[in-house]
Amino acid sequence: MELKISVIDSSISWEKSVSKRRAIKEVSDAANNLVISNDYGESIEKMLVGLIVVEPVYDDFSKPRRPRYTEHKEIMAFGSIPIVIYKTLEVEIKLNYEQVLAAEDEELKKIVASEVLNTFQNLKVSKKVTDFDKDHFVADIVGLFRQMFLK
Repeated sequence: MELKISVIDSSISWEKSVSKRRAIKEVSDAANNLVISNDYGESIEKMLVGLIVVEPVYDDFSKPRRPRYTEHKEIMAFGSIPIVIYKTLEVEIKLNYEQVLAAEDEELKKIVASEVLNTFQNLKVSKKVTDFDKDHFVADIVGLFRQMFLK
């Protein structure tokens, strides 16, 4: 399984967000390195966690969607580039804008790890996901995040 955590919607200026995106990528890479070598079942091959960080004035336009599972879908990007989405779970998490804006490096990693962990613990997966070992997955992520980011 592959796990990717990234910002999908942000109103933080690019200059301020470069270091923040680097910190988020570090959390994502650590989590991915853990889950890529473990077996949690065949139902999910890729998990995409999208972070939403927008100013409060944009809250009404940036609500996180419910988790979506796509078993198999083929689409054409830009009219001619084929993209296949296969056994993918997409999860969106809204972070507190003021907290993220004020946080730097270690504090930001702690915020992201905490929110992602909380979301995973409360995650309800689709009925189509038949053999995903959520308990094992969450236990692994808890161990990793506590060791690396939630000290």
